[in-house]
Amino acid sequence: MGNEVTSAELELIRSDIEGLTLPDTCNLLTLTQTADGQGGFTDAWGTATASVACRMDRPSGRFLSEEEQLAAGIRPFSRYILTVAHDTTLTEQYRVEHGGNTYNVISVTDDASWMGARRAILERV
Repeated sequence: MGNEVTSAELELIRSDIEGLTLPDTCNLLTLTQTADGQGGFTDAWGTATASVACRMDRPSGRFLSEEEQLAAGIRPFSRYILTVAHDTTLTEQYRVEHGGNTYNVISVTDDASWMGARRAILERV
């Protein structure tokens, strides 16, 4: 027997992740540029998706490079790991609002053979 996961098992895993491990909510923001009438643009971040179930964690271990681990000891570290449901639309062009703070999305992990959840590395703005 292999280690294959059936569709039903994967849906159960996703349901458990969403129901048991995503205790917070966040807003996903996207950038809109509006012409300013003088040849330039004005940037505005608007809410693309509100009240998304999520979990925010500080990175440790394999999520930190050697350089980041050193920086964390010298100054307050501003990177975090965001976990959301597997089918949440989230890219590096988004920002995230959580707990009164805003974060840039640095990277999104989508390279798993099956997705139980989507994870992103964030940096506090």
